[in-house]
Formats: sequence, structure tokens, C-alpha cells
Amino acid sequence: MNCTIRELFLKNVNKQPKAVFLEIWNGKEYERFSYADMQALVEKLGAGLIKLGIKKGEKIILLAENSPAWVLCFLAIVSGGWVVIPLDKELKAKEICELIEFSDAKIIFVSPGLFHKLEPLKLKDFGMYFVDGLKSKEAEEGSLASLMKAEDFIEKYNSIQLNEDDLASIIFTSGTTGAAKGVMLTHKNFVSDVISSCDRIKIKCSDNMFLILPLHHAFPLTAGLLLPMYKGARIVIENNKKRMLKTMQERKPTYLLGVPKLFQLLYEAMASEAKRQGREKAWLKGISLVRKVKQLTGINIGRLLFRGLHKNMGGNIKLFVSGGAPLPPSLAKRYAYLGIPLLQGWGMTELSPVGTALPFSRWRFYFSKYYENRFSSIGPPIQGLKIRLIDNPRKNLYTNLSGEGELVVSGPMVTPGYYKDESANSSSFIRIGNEVWFKTGDIGKVDNEGNFYITGRDKYIIVTPDGKNVYPEEVEEVLNQSPLIQESLVLGKKASQGEEIAAIISPDIKNLSKFLEENGISFNWGSIYGVIYKEMHAVLKDISPYKWPSDFALTHYNGDGFEIFEKTTTLKIRRELYKFPTHRNYYSVKEGSWPR
Repeated sequence: MNCTIRELFLKNVNKQPKAVFLEIWNGKEYERFSYADMQALVEKLGAGLIKLGIKKGEKIILLAENSPAWVLCFLAIVSGGWVVIPLDKELKAKEICELIEFSDAKIIFVSPGLFHKLEPLKLKDFGMYFVDGLKSKEAEEGSLASLMKAEDFIEKYNSIQLNEDDLASIIFTSGTTGAAKGVMLTHKNFVSDVISSCDRIKIKCSDNMFLILPLHHAFPLTAGLLLPMYKGARIVIENNKKRMLKTMQERKPTYLLGVPKLFQLLYEAMASEAKRQGREKAWLKGISLVRKVKQLTGINIGRLLFRGLHKNMGGNIKLFVSGGAPLPPSLAKRYAYLGIPLLQGWGMTELSPVGTALPFSRWRFYFSKYYENRFSSIGPPIQGLKIRLIDNPRKNLYTNLSGEGELVVSGPMVTPGYYKDESANSSSFIRIGNEVWFKTGDIGKVDNEGNFYITGRDKYIIVTPDGKNVYPEEVEEVLNQSPLIQESLVLGKKASQGEEIAAIISPDIKNLSKFLEENGISFNWGSIYGVIYKEMHAVLKDISPYKWPSDFALTHYNGDGFEIFEKTTTLKIRRELYKFPTHRNYYSVKEGSWPR
């Protein structure tokens, strides 16, 4: 099948032209765009680009907040055979400009509020257009409206021949382990991933996708925009996290995509609201009752018991889907006790990006204990993607001994390679038999149902002097369950042989202050270290002692609270920035080690 992103979109333009495609709150009301509305705008913008004389395959930068205008630019670019390069607006100006220069793009679409980040560039070398409101009739110089005055070129734009192997986008990875790499993705990559994902995220044309994650990231781009677009569903765009619950109540979404940190913040906001309204005891009592009934019968009564909460989120929630980082099973269980299914998938930009997802069954969720032992699973691969586990001798991993190995993948959604980076390409692809496989760098295992489990990242594994492998994410998940710890980062520090385990802790200032006051303990570094030491020892008792940190440090206290770790826009810690114990944010290191 020769299918492109343009054909995915046109399918619903022709099938249901008047159906609402996008809506967004503009401060006064919800602006709505039907599939036909968007297609008319796409044709006008595409015609304007044709008039500029841009050749097929040329690269165009897209630097803007989520908006209908962002979607318009994306669709117009890929439908014309050009290559869209969406950039992270949270990057520093120097980082953005370096990526632009590296990309070889000569056209930039930028929102007015982000224009200042382009100052380091020689702007005269680029065509610059502002991503502004689509309802404006004014065609000021440099605006989208000024570019959309070339109706005579619409026929030429629509006649452009696209091939599924044409490059559609270059997406720069978030760079949690070092410099960002430009992942090349073709129309075939995106389309195969969208169609295969429909088997796991069963969106219908009557559904409503709540989109709050930034579209420059591959996960919301594919699963939050292209997938609902393919099924003719409605997409609600919300950029303000403070308006999240209000917008959900008003627009009644059925699906929400998020990263674990977003779901954690949402849960904390719901719990805090219950406390503010004087319902904290009822909240805790309800959760306890749901848990007991579930354990005894397998029946989940959370949706019934917390029906007011569901109503405040619109009352139509079918499924929350987490991606971008490992989902703590404890968080998925908390949502389950509220009657809200929260399941995770796995993937990476190089897979366009969805690779696996745990299948959702309403019957299994509400009337069985099926998911209780599977919340940590990423599920089986989507159709068309093949996954194998291979040995990793460098990390002392052998699949026939431990069942664990590095995941390698093959399929139509896998990237053809990295842009202008032959070194990364040669190290990331291997040949097994007659097939080329991509090395994901993720370590995992598979159960007898075919469900995969990610146990860590190759680059993060700590090999102890005893030859034991320790996965930092596992230890962090345990530490973060403490109410006195808001964040933790587990890493290795060099030993005479192998590495010792160390942890950097960012205490929760609110809970810590309350604990110190209630126990008559002074607020000073010695006291805080002592309290955190005992707290770590208490929560780590359920995992093997060889996984315990032998040393730990606290992040800097700035008067308002303890510093948190720098993150990517998908809220993953930028691990490459931290070493133990030399980083400037560390206050000091407590000498001594854990009693074994």
C-alpha cells in the first residue's frame, strides 16, 4: 500500500468534511475547525510555498506552541513533499539556532512569542513567517495570511506526487543521554505506525482526544494528532495545565495522552482538591473500599464511587495512555482505584514512535484482576513490528541465563537512519540473518503471553564490583514512593572495580517541613540528612541490599525548596548533566554507607 500522511488526512476530508477536527480555547471561546476548513487552509498555505519556489524535499523549521496553526503548517508542509522539522520551544536560543543551522533549512515558521530565540541567527539568510491566529483577516508582512494569497498555485500544489518513501519529517530526540540526533521519518514510517496503533488505541470518529503534550515530540504527534485524524475524531488542544480539568469538564474527552509526570501531577491536583473541599477522609475511605472489593471480587467499583470526579473530567473518559517514560505501577494502581484505566505503551522517536502498547479491555479492567499484575508491562508489539532480545556481553546480559536482553526491532515504522550522522547509523543498526534490525538500547524481558517489560536502559545500567546489574529506574521508583522525597536520581560512581551505587535526592519541602515540626527536629542540614537517611533505609527494605545506594547527596536548598532535576519537555531527567558528587547543585555528601 502506497499511503502518505496527505492521504490519511484527505480520507476524512472527503468522508466527513463538516466534522470538527480541532478546537482550542482562545481566551474567550472555543475556536473550531472542521476537516474541510483545515483542508482549505492547507491548500492556501501550500500554494503560497509553491509560489516561493521551494523544491520538493527541502526542509522547513516549525517552532511554535500547539495550535491549529501548528497543525496547518505541519500538514501543508508534508502534503507538499517538503520535510518538516518541529523544534522544542523550551530549548535555549543557542540550542535552537544550532539545530536550525545543522538542518540545512532555509524557511522558518515561528510563533511571535518565540521569535527572540532566533536572534543568534543571521535572519537575512532565512525566509521567516509567523505562526499566528487563523481567524485573522489581516495579511501583514511575514504572517501566514500573507503567504496564503496565492490561490492560482493551488492546483499545482494538489498535483504534487508523493511517495511513501519520501522523507516527511526530521525529529530531534530529547537528548537525555547526550546530544540530540535528527531522526528521519518517512511517510511510510508514520502511516504504518498510525494504522497499526489503531489496534491498541481503538479511537472512533465519535471520540475526542485531549491533546496537552507538545507536538514537536513524536508521541503526541503520532498518537495525539495523526491517529485521531486518521479515524476522523475530534482533537481538543489545551496548552495551559492549570485549565486542564476545566477544559476536560467542558469538552468531555474520551482519551488523554500523557507522560508519567503529567499523570502524577494530575492525581496530586485531584487529591488536593478533595482535601481543600474537606473530603480527604471520604477520598481515602473510598480508595480503601475500592481496593478491598477489587481484591476480594475482581470488580472495580471506582467509577461508581468516584462518579463526581469522573463528571468533573467530562464523564466520558475511556482510557488514559502513558508514554515517553516508564510508568510506575503504583501510579497506574492509584488511577485504577478511581475507576480510571491508565495503561502504558513503549516506543521511541526512531519507531515513529509507538512500538508496543498493553491492550485495553473494559471487561478485564472492571471485572477481573487481569491488569493488577501487568501494570508494569508495555504490552506486545503492534502489528508489523518485530522485537527480539539479544545478548549484551558488555553488561553481562545473556538471554538464555536471565531471560533479559537488549531489544532490537524491525518493521515498516523503523527510521531509515539519523540525519547527517553516519557514526550513529553504523552503531545503531545490525544485520541478523537477512534482516536489518535497530538497536533500541532498552533492556527488557518477555512473558509467556508475549507482553514485554522494560527493565532499564543499556547506558544507565550500573555494574557493581560483584558483577551485579542494577537498574537505576527500579531504585528511583522505590525511593520516589516516600512522601519525603519529591525526586531521586540513581547513578554509578567509580569504584576500584565496577561502580558503586549513589543517589541524589531532592526532598519534598512541604512534607519534610511538616515531619520535622511534628517531631521537634530542627531544620538544618545535619537533621535533614539524618531524616532522609532513615527514610531511604525504610523504603528500600523491600528490594535486594545490593541495589541500595552506598552514598547519597541532597540537591541545593534555595530558600523556597530543594532544586529539582533539569528535564526534557517530556519530563524525563536529563541524566547526562549529572555526575556524583561534583555537580554544582549538590550541597554535600554524607559519608558512610548502608549497613549490609
